[in-house]
Amino acid sequence: MNKLLLITIILSFNCMTCFSQTNKLPIPTNSFITKAIKSDDSEILYFTKYIGKKSERVLERYDSKSICAKEFEFKTGIKYKTNSCNESSIEVEIIFPNYSKNDVIKFVEWFFNDGYNQWNKSKTIYQPKEEGDAGCYFEIKELKGKVILTYSCSC
Repeated sequence: MNKLLLITIILSFNCMTCFSQTNKLPIPTNSFITKAIKSDDSEILYFTKYIGKKSERVLERYDSKSICAKEFEFKTGIKYKTNSCNESSIEVEIIFPNYSKNDVIKFVEWFFNDGYNQWNKSKTIYQPKEEGDAGCYFEIKELKGKVILTYSCSC
């Protein structure tokens, strides 16, 4: 009887952890980071190489040739949306379903750690050391089952 109870408890625990399992972002190589940060689309390069692209969709165009807003979905459910239709800035939203805030923090540090920005105490805001300066402003929001990273960069 005790063995049966123990087996039931173990199986129940295993099933609960299966449903609440958190994804992990693959750690990019240093050479990949070095190459990617020189590109305007380092995040897309990373997600495509390390996770795999599922879909890509044009959301808006400047004109018949130039795209200014796009959305990508990757194999683990990550959604990346970019909008540069306002010519003075770029806005990005990345939804990380079933990823931890710590993974998103690492992601920001891999690709955007330029020495000009700093984290607030709760590591939810990453912005230029001098508030109001030109540069990139990042915000991390934790919601049920997902972490959302939004950022905007301007001159």
